[in-house]
Amino acid sequence: MVDQEPPRRLWAARLVAPLAFFAAATILIVLVQRGLDGGSTDTSTTATPPVTSPTTTAGTPTTQAKRRFYRVKRGDTLESIAAKFDTTVDDLLTLNPDVDPLALSPRQRIRVS
Repeated sequence: MVDQEPPRRLWAARLVAPLAFFAAATILIVLVQRGLDGGSTDTSTTATPPVTSPTTTAGTPTTQAKRRFYRVKRGDTLESIAAKFDTTVDDLLTLNPDVDPLALSPRQRIRVS
């Protein structure tokens, strides 16, 4: 009995199927990672404009402190962020009571002032 070579279609399918599976798995992993990271690719420091409150009894308008936010980058700690903005970890925790200092996530937005 002579050993016959499988048809080329079968050979091609056996080659393409794992490659298609690998591509689909890679796309799924990227989408899940973006979803877990909040889907944002912005890693810059952002600031909101100052808010002007109603005039005081003396008739002069008052301006509240400027609210600034920072997007956490991989490897950041509250200590390193505090050093960047010349503040303390306690001040950052006061401004961000819901932030777990031991579980910062990349692209997480925290208030720095």
